Amino acid sequence: MEKMTQLSIAMENAPGQLGRVCRALAQANVNIRGISVSDATDISTIRLLVNDVPAAKKALREAGVQFVSQEVLVLDLEDKPGALEKVASRLGEAGVNVHYVYGTGESGQKGVMVLRVSDVDRARQALGR
Repeated sequence: MEKMTQLSIAMENAPGQLGRVCRALAQANVNIRGISVSDATDISTIRLLVNDVPAAKKALREAGVQFVSQEVLVLDLEDKPGALEKVASRLGEAGVNVHYVYGTGESGQKGVMVLRVSDVDRARQALGR
């Protein structure tokens, strides 16, 4: 379990916008470690985990891309039914709200889940750090 800084970008839902963000980061030698893109008609939200947050912030500012940074919780979960339920239930019992989750994993491997929660420190405590 790791606390990380996520960068969230609200951009026009149009061709080339994701490429613009990725280009700015690549030119700054910033590696994208996690990404989620969701759309709501005219606006898309791009959520990024990167290897170098200060460099990413600088590159995005220089490219004229507005963003907000947020703390998220990154968890390795077993690839078995109920793994996420266990986490979600513990968080609920601790009074921690889960705003959203994204993640991935290969069958038989551990999955990686990114959780945006109402209180990262309380979530870490509820999950046993």
